[in-house]
Amino acid sequence: MSLAAAGRAPEIGGEQLGLLMQALRTHAGITIDSTPGVIAGHVRERMEHLGMLDVDAYLALFDDSIAARAERLALTDLLTVKETRFFRQPAAFQVLAQYLDKVVGSGAAPAEFSFWSAGCSTGQELYSMAMVAEAVFGHGESWREWHGIGSDLSFRAVVQAREGVYPEKVLGDIPVQYRGRFMDPKLGGRARVADVIRHRTHFFHSNLLHVDVAPFASFNVIFCQNVLIYFPRQERAGIIDQLVDRLGPGGLLVLGPGEDVSWQNPNVERLLSPGVCAYRKNGGSGRG
Repeated sequence: MSLAAAGRAPEIGGEQLGLLMQALRTHAGITIDSTPGVIAGHVRERMEHLGMLDVDAYLALFDDSIAARAERLALTDLLTVKETRFFRQPAAFQVLAQYLDKVVGSGAAPAEFSFWSAGCSTGQELYSMAMVAEAVFGHGESWREWHGIGSDLSFRAVVQAREGVYPEKVLGDIPVQYRGRFMDPKLGGRARVADVIRHRTHFFHSNLLHVDVAPFASFNVIFCQNVLIYFPRQERAGIIDQLVDRLGPGGLLVLGPGEDVSWQNPNVERLLSPGVCAYRKNGGSGRG
């Protein structure tokens, strides 16, 4: 019987939640915007898993030890796996398709393209980017190679993303021109991303707070949508600057709507696309 079912679910006070959120801000650099009730529920879930009843004893786990790091990661997994879907904010993917068409049509496009979904959650964003890329490059461009990388703070999300298997109902989120070509729905209520997509995509655990030391560089396209909200406002501009540094000349950066407030960088120019925060890095049209 669970602790909650036994009527012994611990009460978690506001001060205790505040201390816990401060620990996550200090060690992971993130700010959780969920309601106190949701946060407390996830804390109880972790306490139940550990067989703990005392909230203060649980808080005492968050020191500088390796065990504390493991527990922070486990709790962060519960708190930050955000809702996502294929082709979320469709206008952003229209911008991507137009960008790829223009680069390929310029006659100076490189033979290899690279994409990064920064804060990929369970993989749908990167797979959506990959579908657009394969559709553009697949028309008489079999020599052109591409690969995609997804990174996320949550180990649990990264594992699911690597599997590339989703409930069959997600097919309705995918435009018809991609759905039949890039999804296999023959899994008994589930659908798998086609091998031509999955074999060129790779997922890693990474914290955007430390993007300055991440081994990812010189991408043609970076999407970072609905991720920066987890970081304190004073940290966001620095993270975006680091993303720009990891774009090759002429590269495309797409942020979530409103996530670029008060941010400016002389190395990029804003693209005029209603409803999409998209930037092109100064320089050529290919990979640097």
